[in-house]
Amino acid sequence: MRVSFLSFIRKSFFVKVIFFLFLLSSIPLSIFAFVTVHVSNQTVMTKVNALNLQVVNQLNEQIENTMVRIQQLSNQFGLSPIITNSLNVQSNYFDYVVQMQELLRTLDAGKTTIGDITDISIYAVDSGEVISTTDSIVPIEQSRYEKLIRSVEASNKAFQLIDDTSSNDPFLADNSFFLRKLTYSNGTGYRGMLVIMLPKQALQKAIHNINLGPDGALYIVTSENKVIATTSLASSPEIAKHVDKAIESWNGSKRSEQFLVDHSLYTIKQSGNFHKWIVISEIPMDQLSESTRFITRTALLLLFLLMLLGLVGSLVIGYNLYRPLQRLKRHMRSIQQGNFSNSYSDYPKNELGELGMMLNNMAFRLNSLMEDLQQSEELKRRSEITVLQAQINPHFLYNTLNTISMFAMLKDYNKIRSMLHRLVSMLRYSMESYEQLVPLSGELNYITDYIAMLQLRYDSQIIVRTEIDEQLQGMLIPKLLLQPLIENSLFHGIFGKETDQGTIIVRTVSLTEDTVMIQIEDDGLGLEPDRLEQLRQHIKHGDRGKSIGMMNVSERVRLLFGEQSEFRLESKGQGEGTIVSILIPRHRLEFAKEEHSHDGSI
Repeated sequence: MRVSFLSFIRKSFFVKVIFFLFLLSSIPLSIFAFVTVHVSNQTVMTKVNALNLQVVNQLNEQIENTMVRIQQLSNQFGLSPIITNSLNVQSNYFDYVVQMQELLRTLDAGKTTIGDITDISIYAVDSGEVISTTDSIVPIEQSRYEKLIRSVEASNKAFQLIDDTSSNDPFLADNSFFLRKLTYSNGTGYRGMLVIMLPKQALQKAIHNINLGPDGALYIVTSENKVIATTSLASSPEIAKHVDKAIESWNGSKRSEQFLVDHSLYTIKQSGNFHKWIVISEIPMDQLSESTRFITRTALLLLFLLMLLGLVGSLVIGYNLYRPLQRLKRHMRSIQQGNFSNSYSDYPKNELGELGMMLNNMAFRLNSLMEDLQQSEELKRRSEITVLQAQINPHFLYNTLNTISMFAMLKDYNKIRSMLHRLVSMLRYSMESYEQLVPLSGELNYITDYIAMLQLRYDSQIIVRTEIDEQLQGMLIPKLLLQPLIENSLFHGIFGKETDQGTIIVRTVSLTEDTVMIQIEDDGLGLEPDRLEQLRQHIKHGDRGKSIGMMNVSERVRLLFGEQSEFRLESKGQGEGTIVSILIPRHRLEFAKEEHSHDGSI
């Protein structure tokens, strides 16, 4: 029993059966574990996304409310009698002091109303003084706000937000400024300037207590991608890199609120107010998945235990199948070793016995079937390779389209029209059933388009003459049979000459009553005797690594027209040209019902 079981364990076929049963039992368990982990991850992700979006929206709303309060305060100050009166020059010193005290109280009250504001100042044009809640009263020339006030005065804007994105002043490194022009009650005339200092530290304080995990970060940036405040502890260049990547992806995703980039979840919200500041939240996906790892580990442990039980059960079932199948297996091993004449008659009278008798019958036929199969597969393989290799060269198609593009740049529309017309004709012809026999005239029309395309591309003079026996006008030949031969004549013969000019002759002749010849002749470089004999040997022995075009034509002719057909390669002499001849038994030819003619030359 022990030896039998150990033998069962070692047998590869039954191990595969066991493995199959094991997989069959583990598939639903794996699906259950995957669904559990996936649902938990999606639930956590959905919750985190919602909370993250809520945080970003609340922070953005807080910033917008601050900016709205600043804008509203500036509007109120522009209409306040205390503010407008302070812009007038007082001749009485006592009235001037009282007026300045009232103004400073008003500015302090405004600063308290908004909160998180360092300073509010008023610049009076008539007096040339800047009244500030922090710097008291100083002439404009001594005020730290002089450059800011002068820049807004020079603009045509009623109000302006200035930060380190719009000026290189070091004074702006830690602050942003809102400046508003003050006019007369009728809205005309420039009388002064309201300056509100907003410290960036206040924005940093607003996000300081927001915890997005050890690797998460919040960024408040300007519309120019300059970081105003952040919770990130990374270096400034690294922070700038993260912000630029987030803004670029945000713009690329049509400014969707949430998206994934480099395994990090980004949530972005831009203010609709005049300042257009952007709030960015970044949370790495690894950080989000930490909360689901316990569920994942538990599910995997449970899956392992259940699969272990499934494996034990599969071993038991497999062993019970193993014993009655041993006799059948010995018979199959005998067939595997090539002993097709062996037969067994002592099979039990059940389904296994019927299978054994079927194996006996199969053994006698297996050898012949294997030979037939090998021949069939070899023929199929050769046909498939021939079909693939006889298609339009992709480089030819690429170069043709590139030439059309060049003519388009030169606006040579006649050549573009001619090339497109011929290219469409060639593609239509080549994309139809490759095994279809076509009239000789159709193949010649295809060659006409092919030569014309090359003439336009290389600006060469190529003449193709046809000498077709009238009785052979409608003969049917395999599609694209002649094109590889024409291509060889051009690229290995004519184009190698110094003039790129030459003539190709395509002729069909009835050599005898029983034989028809198709011949391709050119006046190209020709072949040296050694090279000619080498090519003949390659074609004769079917060497596909050399002269693949002529090899394909030779093999297709042999397969279609039989062993009596012949493929000949001759040279007229070095520098004089090459002749390729195809001899076909007449009784193997078919003719089209309607004969087509060809114009005889290109």
